[in-house]
Amino acid sequence: MSHSSFRAILTSIHQMTPRVKQYVLQVDGHTFDYKPGQHTVLSYGRGSDMVARPYTPVTLPGTDKLVLGIKEYEGGAMSGWMDQRTPGDTVSLRALTGNLFLRNLDDDVVFLSTGTGITPMLAMLRHYLQDGTGQATFLYGERTQQDLMFRETLDQLDASHEALTVAYALSHEDWAGRTGHIQLHLDDVLEHTVDTDFYVCGVPQMVVDTQAVLAERGVPDERIHTEGWEENAVNE
Repeated sequence: MSHSSFRAILTSIHQMTPRVKQYVLQVDGHTFDYKPGQHTVLSYGRGSDMVARPYTPVTLPGTDKLVLGIKEYEGGAMSGWMDQRTPGDTVSLRALTGNLFLRNLDDDVVFLSTGTGITPMLAMLRHYLQDGTGQATFLYGERTQQDLMFRETLDQLDASHEALTVAYALSHEDWAGRTGHIQLHLDDVLEHTVDTDFYVCGVPQMVVDTQAVLAERGVPDERIHTEGWEENAVNE
């Protein structure tokens, strides 16, 4: 393995939702240094049979551990392989990289995500609550309540930080909260767009739709941050 690749020990597995497990990966003797929101790549196999997928830790850098939330997809090569892992197994991963990370700790921030797109958002939120000076709004969309990842964590953060507002929206369940797609609730926070950065992650169509809504409301492109590949994915 090169200096940019690691063999990590899988130290624990926790079932978070019916389709999502939390995995704790540890590399003894190594301290992970990255910008919260960036992703690693897990892989297995060799040569033309290698399978590699990106995943973002929800934890902050500075330790020898990464905590990942991975959803199992029917027929998913990597998610299915990870679902068969047990504590003590080793997993190959790469050094972290990516375009999602906080640009400014002094301006207000809005995080918007769906599904496992919450993972970089949660990492950046933790970073912002630790070092940021403005107001943070966290919008998270899922299908049903049982699909909500890290809900207890988010509720605890919401209760303990006056500068944070957390809101959920469910697209496939009637409940007391917001319903429909999360990007439809952007107007709940768009009254304060001046000096506000928007971070978006989720299925490509949601990301593209969100960018369009923000652009219509006058949010400049340099204030909207995504991984950057979503528009091409929608157009394919």
